[in-house]
Amino acid sequence: MSWVDTSFARLGRVVAVCVCSAALAGCFAPLYGDPTVVTGGRNAQAALRDLDIPEIPGRSGVILRNELIYLTQGGGGRAASPTHVLRVALGVDTVPLALNTAAGRPSAQSVTMFGFYTITAVGDTQVIHRGSAFASASFDRTAQRLASDRAVIEAQERATKALAENIVTQVAGWYATRPR
Repeated sequence: MSWVDTSFARLGRVVAVCVCSAALAGCFAPLYGDPTVVTGGRNAQAALRDLDIPEIPGRSGVILRNELIYLTQGGGGRAASPTHVLRVALGVDTVPLALNTAAGRPSAQSVTMFGFYTITAVGDTQVIHRGSAFASASFDRTAQRLASDRAVIEAQERATKALAENIVTQVAGWYATRPR
């Protein structure tokens, strides 16, 4: 086989991949996209606006709830006429990443926030959907106690905000793919 034959074979493969990609391009629908563009599509953002999010205990719970409300309501306010309730149970785990052998304590740690959520219809107790998500953030420990304490708080806030984004993405995916 000559060099020209292999280049034509490669060109044929590239053309075949491009044709297949172009044919499948119509099958893609963005998660938060407009459902009128794609036949049979669902508007996940509109469904997220109908979520009621009750209070979550603890400091991280307040941050998580505020972030969930911000992400689902498009910037603020509560759902005007909620159809579903999103309940979240929050857990936290802190793991040392590096150990300062001279001081005998960790010099870097990671905090992981776990969110276990359920979705129920308003006024109903039967769970329609359940899921879990997590997010991590790391921080450095120093010899200064107040600086270390503040680093823990800021890492928990970062992880909680990332957890809210993960939960909203999972719930939006569920809304977009659930049967009508």
